[in-house]
Amino acid sequence: MKNYKYLIYSLLIVLFSTTSCVKDEVFEDDAPDVATSTVKLNEIMSTGSPDWLELYNGGAESVDLSGYKLTDTSQEWFIDNLIIAAGSYVTFDCDDSDVPNVSTNFKISSGGEKITLYNAVGEQIDEITTPDMSAQVGLTYGREIDGGDVWVVQGASKGVANSNVNNAPVLIAEPLTEFTEVYEVTASDADGMATVKLIYMVNGGVQSIDMALVDGDYKTSVPRANVGEVVQYYVVATDTTGKVSYYPENGSDEPAEFTVVGGVNELTIEGENPGFRGDVTFAVTPFYTNQVDEIRLYYLLPGEQQDEDNGFDDKTKVVLVNNNGVHEGVVPAQNTDDVISYYIRVEYLDGTKTYYPLEEDGGVFNHDLGTTWPSYMVEAITYEDVVETTVNSTEGPLTSITFPTNPVPGTDINLVLAYTSTETIEEARIYFAVGDTPVYVKDNKIKGEDDASFTQTSVTINLKDAATDIGESLSETGAKVSFYVRIATATAEYYYSNDGTMSLDDTPGGGTTDESDAFKADPSLWNIYNVQ
Repeated sequence: MKNYKYLIYSLLIVLFSTTSCVKDEVFEDDAPDVATSTVKLNEIMSTGSPDWLELYNGGAESVDLSGYKLTDTSQEWFIDNLIIAAGSYVTFDCDDSDVPNVSTNFKISSGGEKITLYNAVGEQIDEITTPDMSAQVGLTYGREIDGGDVWVVQGASKGVANSNVNNAPVLIAEPLTEFTEVYEVTASDADGMATVKLIYMVNGGVQSIDMALVDGDYKTSVPRANVGEVVQYYVVATDTTGKVSYYPENGSDEPAEFTVVGGVNELTIEGENPGFRGDVTFAVTPFYTNQVDEIRLYYLLPGEQQDEDNGFDDKTKVVLVNNNGVHEGVVPAQNTDDVISYYIRVEYLDGTKTYYPLEEDGGVFNHDLGTTWPSYMVEAITYEDVVETTVNSTEGPLTSITFPTNPVPGTDINLVLAYTSTETIEEARIYFAVGDTPVYVKDNKIKGEDDASFTQTSVTINLKDAATDIGESLSETGAKVSFYVRIATATAEYYYSNDGTMSLDDTPGGGTTDESDAFKADPSLWNIYNVQ
């Protein structure tokens, strides 16, 4: 019975195998044929400045490369009239500049890219896809042995034999400054990196700070030093075999250094109105706020000079006021088209004085020479033509008043009154108010009779420098000024509205008519001008 069961199982297996057996598909490699050649791609740099690639002739005879072609994934580039000797190398930069026999019309992606070499008849003779080298800055992808079959990540050997010699890490760094908050360097090695450290030294103290690999670079935050201190530092990169590189090159013996000087971290310059018009406010945020003693603004107005060696010292000093770490000061409003020169001086508690702009050896800025200072220009304003209007009157002594309806700010605003009377004109006055809701105020007036232009037939009253009892200007941009004319003799006062009609108060001469209070209480009767 046992054998019978085995027979049944065997039959089932045979049946299953017979019914399910189909012909296998033949796998065909669709890669192009590669022609035999002694010239091969040998080494590729895809993280360089510039990128480059190397060809190697492993044969016993020279090869004419004329008509050979190199391609990446999207471009092709031809070699012209170039011989590669037996056992020799040729290299081409890959920087997209397309210079014959020097640099290709493509770059090589550090993320990996296919590079192909063709001979003069268009046959593919070599091809390689580089790996992602973005974290291997300074290293290349090349044949382990020149012309061999094995490709490896290795130290760069442009134009010379590839080698597996254990080299120190490739370390690329820029100078560290007092303003660097996060310092980053690039370190790579074919054997892999073990550690990258920032050695940071201040006042005899030494900190060894591990730098972490973040997005392909080694990074660390930088300790803050005090103004006036000298900081020394270097970077040491160690690979997994113990090989070491330094930045600077002799960093452990000759570290880089800088002196902490502080200065202006942020500066904003803003006028009350666009174009630096009106009072101009300087707002300075310094470095090392808690170490600041005082910040000063110095400026030169048009026509002023600063050149102490030649006897000029016209600068104005403003000590900026500290508002929660932002120091502020003001340059007063100037006329349009004026150029204002300035600089900032930050003084720290230790006595260090740092200027804005920075005053450096060989630099342009010199705080003692005004022609080197930065400046801003008060922009010109284009105004409309001023329109003069005349209101004529046939009642009482006033015959006319002429005034500008749209005066330019800061210019003369002349109101010309013409009058005639058989009595002596004792007073010729303008009463005024500013704003959309004018109200009569006794003190808001100009006495024309006190003006040098006053005669018994006319007077010119200039409102340019006039102001209300609460300091409102009658000539600043946007001011809406309402006003009326009052003429007085010994016997009467005459009030004139914007259409030339007159209101009378003859009570000074014993009369019974007094329309003055009603006139004063109705500003709709007054004249108006609007400053541009």
